[in-house]
Amino acid sequence: MSQASRTIEEVWVLQLVSLGCLFAFAVTLAVMAYRHMILPLRAKVVAGQALLERQEKLVSLGMLAAGVAHEIRNPLTAIKGALFLQQRKFQPGTPEYADARLAEREILRLEKIVSDFLLFARPSELQLTRTAADAPLREVQSLLAPELAKNGVQLILEESPPVQILVDSAQIKQVLINLIRNAADAIAHSGVVRLRARPARKRMARSDTEVVILEVADNGTGIPPEVEKRLFDPFFTTKEAGTGLGLSIAAGIVQKHGGAIEYQTRVDYGTTFGIILPQTTG
Repeated sequence: MSQASRTIEEVWVLQLVSLGCLFAFAVTLAVMAYRHMILPLRAKVVAGQALLERQEKLVSLGMLAAGVAHEIRNPLTAIKGALFLQQRKFQPGTPEYADARLAEREILRLEKIVSDFLLFARPSELQLTRTAADAPLREVQSLLAPELAKNGVQLILEESPPVQILVDSAQIKQVLINLIRNAADAIAHSGVVRLRARPARKRMARSDTEVVILEVADNGTGIPPEVEKRLFDPFFTTKEAGTGLGLSIAAGIVQKHGGAIEYQTRVDYGTTFGIILPQTTG
């Protein structure tokens, strides 16, 4: 074989090697692109579809809950009335009186469950009014402080800057009461629950917005990781007498206000929940 032929063969080999390297590099890039771009995208699509299916199930479940709750409420009211009439015949301290009081407590618990179901399934319309951000905090502090003090829990309202929000005060107070009672339950013996309102800037609805955060902070036991994963799941609760709807209802109310709920927690140090609401002017 001539020198020219060997040179041509060497050129072909080099070209084949180069093409092989380029092909391997392209395959590597494709694999990397798949791992870093396509797989996450598919995961997001799957997650989005799962979320949509979950919401559809919750809507169906809510409609079922509303129907059942309405069917239960009327006979429950009748039973409660009949029990009240019978209870007046019993003398305090007798076994009959104790049994009647037990039945009364259980009926009240059933009424709470029915009310939670109805509120979860068909939340009431908002009646918006402009108010100082700390006004709902002041009202719930005045309402709950004496009750919590009996269990050694201080409910402290911190000074807040003069900012305003446009809210349904009754519904926001309902959210705050739920968060405060959860905070008190997380305190083993004695402790502190702090309330405050602070202005901030958050990304809401794809744009940066001036907001007010109503915070409920406790120095309790914190939220364990296994509970944190299911924190806002409807019907999930760690309380013996709970319905597991409190945080789901709270999240729905805040969302209807165009806001969101955030939280930070650390086991054995405490938890802070924040109700993020758009700030209003004028």
